[in-house]
Amino acid sequence: MTALESEPWGIVFDDAGEAWPAEPQLLARRLGSDADALNVVANAVSNLGFVHVAPIRNALSVTFEPTVVSPLAAIAAFYEIATHGPQCLILTNPGLMGQPDRCEIVNDVIAGLRRLEEAANRGRNAARPSWLQTPAANRHHRPLIAKQIPKKKLLEGFTHASAPQIEVQAGDRSIRLSRPINAISTEDDWLGQLLSFWGSARRGRRLPCTESLDSLELLNISCGRAHIVETLSSNPNGYRFRLWGAVNSYGGGYANRALGEMPQGLMREDAIADYRRVVATGTPTYHLINIVENELSYSYARLLLPLAQDGRRVDRLVVLINERQLPELAAAL
Repeated sequence: MTALESEPWGIVFDDAGEAWPAEPQLLARRLGSDADALNVVANAVSNLGFVHVAPIRNALSVTFEPTVVSPLAAIAAFYEIATHGPQCLILTNPGLMGQPDRCEIVNDVIAGLRRLEEAANRGRNAARPSWLQTPAANRHHRPLIAKQIPKKKLLEGFTHASAPQIEVQAGDRSIRLSRPINAISTEDDWLGQLLSFWGSARRGRRLPCTESLDSLELLNISCGRAHIVETLSSNPNGYRFRLWGAVNSYGGGYANRALGEMPQGLMREDAIADYRRVVATGTPTYHLINIVENELSYSYARLLLPLAQDGRRVDRLVVLINERQLPELAAAL
């Protein structure tokens, strides 16, 4: 059993490259009695240069602060990531006090690892934190990560960030293309409007809550193309549609039904995977999707916006659907 599989909180790598369980109380004791158990992992990442690696389904969440990350912590994290061969990385940099964390989903794992390598190599002549203030002669030369990572393990099953994900099941087919939220197409202009609306509603918090959104304005802009999903269940099959937008070609009558109660097929499986990822990361996602299911074709752009009553833990999703033709998918295939 590997370290991550035995540690539900994930693990943190310190400036010596040693792996510690990321369970807050335990980590606080190891760092000293004055450590704040509530924020100990965030403080270790932001101030001590530690790297936090935690599993999220088929992905790995990697949290580090680029300005202070320890090279030895980065190397140890690289090998942990290489051992697991995740489908993607969720790179998170802690935000400043009162500011949201910065999250990015990277489907090209090699590119994600290089991002961490660049951060560890950055600013070697700048003012450094205490753990890097020893004379250079006393520190080992840092090897190039590209020569250290077992590439075959990392490349198996990975998809470049700009490539669509294709699934085929019993004659049905799903094609999903993930795009940056700052690159929303002009054909999906109203999705961009609601993304800005969502961002303004945060009001200094990492995530907005339901009350901070003007529900009437959201419904007015979406014109019946918005679903609201409650995500309190620990199992994504239990996520429940509290509002079902009536304007869609999929049909109606799904209000108050759980995701696991939806008709079986690729659309449900894809929704379970995508919703779960947004709940885990608290990061909006923008997809272009074409699904052929039961000989019916569905083509649409979709924006998922997370909400959190406490500003951090996602308890609802706003699902915005813009049905249209998708020439972008044809160009990407």
